[in-house]
Amino acid sequence: MTTFREASVLDLPVLVSMEKTLFADSPWSMGQFKEEFKGVPRTHFFIVALDTENQIIGYAAVMVPAPGIEADVLTVGVLSEHRKAGIGKAFMEQLERWAMDKESNAMMLEVGTENIAAINLYKQLGYQQISVRTNYYGAGLDALVMRKELQ
Repeated sequence: MTTFREASVLDLPVLVSMEKTLFADSPWSMGQFKEEFKGVPRTHFFIVALDTENQIIGYAAVMVPAPGIEADVLTVGVLSEHRKAGIGKAFMEQLERWAMDKESNAMMLEVGTENIAAINLYKQLGYQQISVRTNYYGAGLDALVMRKELQ
């Protein structure tokens, strides 16, 4: 059974390692993670998913700069052997709930155009494509920009 908890700074080495596997084309560095973590809990929310042995198997993060501003999903990643188990959906529900608590009016995210599973999940959750960012993840690696209004 998968459980969830807020991420801590002590999780960063694991997250950086996973990042290199999950997002090999453009992984965040330790410095980038540390910079984003500076906003926790005021403007940033990081969550991890744990397996039955309390090992981190996924993580997600969102930023809400101020009340009334749309939230920005910073990252969502789940190890391949744990995909299709509802973890991504659970992450998104928790990120949306946190963003609404911070009085955000919408959520925005970028997703690689080749990541069909994630795109389908986001569409199921009510996200709509609003644009494409060319070379967002590097040369030839485009991203869809997707948005959802929050109630």
